[in-house]
Amino acid sequence: MTAPRGLTVAGLDVSGGAGLGADMKMFEEYGVFSAAVITCVVTFDPDNGFYHSAEFQDADFIRQQLDSTLAIHDYDVIKSGMVGSVDSALVLADRLKNNHLPYVFDPVLVCKGTGSMVDLKDLFIENLVPLATVITPNLEEAATLVGAAELTNVDEMAEAAKAIHAMGADNVVVKGGARLDSDEAVDVLYDGETLTTFSSRKITNDLVNGAGCSFAAAIAAGLATGLSVPEAVRKSKETVAHGIAAAVANATGVGSLLHPAARCCPHEGIVVEQH
Repeated sequence: MTAPRGLTVAGLDVSGGAGLGADMKMFEEYGVFSAAVITCVVTFDPDNGFYHSAEFQDADFIRQQLDSTLAIHDYDVIKSGMVGSVDSALVLADRLKNNHLPYVFDPVLVCKGTGSMVDLKDLFIENLVPLATVITPNLEEAATLVGAAELTNVDEMAEAAKAIHAMGADNVVVKGGARLDSDEAVDVLYDGETLTTFSSRKITNDLVNGAGCSFAAAIAAGLATGLSVPEAVRKSKETVAHGIAAAVANATGVGSLLHPAARCCPHEGIVVEQH
């Protein structure tokens, strides 16, 4: 039996919680062989409140990485996170158009914490959203994509999901419902016909580094192993909830998600309801 294979195109977060490190760890938890294309390296300044900055890779180097790894392996899924620049995003879009692999798009629209913003909204809508098998924006990203000030409730999440689907994505998951003013963490999936909500009791109100990256990566891994999109979303939400509950404390003050938690130290009481 040949193991399924997943490729992540994302940044390297040296803290270990997010980015391609999180993606690869989540792939491995699903039994998916993982490889990565590095778009940037995120570092932290311990002398300045762990302020973080990103060093972006040249688009030609990203093209070289993509061409190399796509020639070496026959992948079952591609997932992307932070692509960093317009040129890099266009390189990725070009390579995605030349294959028919399931593509999970986690649309990191800005580089947070660097004092600057790379606005990729229009480029994403035109070039990457229509290629997505599943797109997984958080509340802020979904609001930006649809031109809303913010999303404040589940109904607004649902409307945003429908609007993003109209941009060409096959399936839209608006994630990050844990930030809503509720005792439940809610995510919304829309496939063009059916609206499905996934809810679970909040484990914590604290931010956990890597939760969003890992959620999208787990969906990608689920697809690679043959799950349907709703099945992949449900399993991903459950897996990540365990990782949040077991988050690893660190000096930044924002804990890092523990990827093997569902396997090695599951949290009692995590139940994902699907409606």
